[in-house]
Amino acid sequence: MVEVVVTPVRAPSAGDLLVATPRLVDANFDRTVVYVIEHQEAGTLGVVINRLSEIACTEAVPRWASRFDDDAAVGLGGPVEPQGLLALGTTTDADAGKASGAVVSDLHPSEIAGAFRAVARGVGLVDLTADPDDLDEDVGAVRLYGGHAGWGPGQLQGELVQGCWWVFASAAGDLTANATSLWHDVLARQRPPARLLAGYPDDPALN
Repeated sequence: MVEVVVTPVRAPSAGDLLVATPRLVDANFDRTVVYVIEHQEAGTLGVVINRLSEIACTEAVPRWASRFDDDAAVGLGGPVEPQGLLALGTTTDADAGKASGAVVSDLHPSEIAGAFRAVARGVGLVDLTADPDDLDEDVGAVRLYGGHAGWGPGQLQGELVQGCWWVFASAAGDLTANATSLWHDVLARQRPPARLLAGYPDDPALN
């Protein structure tokens, strides 16, 4: 078993990051950073934000091309419903898209009230079935994710106790940051002892 630095266990909130530790032996989540969209008693939903496909967002949903950066690629959001698309966007409007919470198991972009539903700290879900012109001009950096990550009741808590994930606050720009280095970068900005793992080698046996 991989020995890792232990950090305090806390439950995540919407807008937090789940950062996979070296103890997590699962190819679906190796060295991943998951943006948490919902965390309730019914379960947890999020998207992996540091794995990208070779498909451009403009190619995946041409109707929304005007709201994507030209070089934005569809993210590999997770192993659940990999053919489904989920979109997140950022805004400087603190009141944009605020609404009552949704049940995790029923959360789909088509059920968002309006084109934008706030998740946390200037990030929200974007309804791809809406007219792009209905999305406020303040909403930018729209990103697409194929699939998502999901945990049933109590499942994530068990993995947290086992030391498989760290929970950290997200920072502005995480959704558009360099996906290749994001795992290391998120750890590097933490306090010790978590920061010590920022330089953890891809293959410890070769270190």
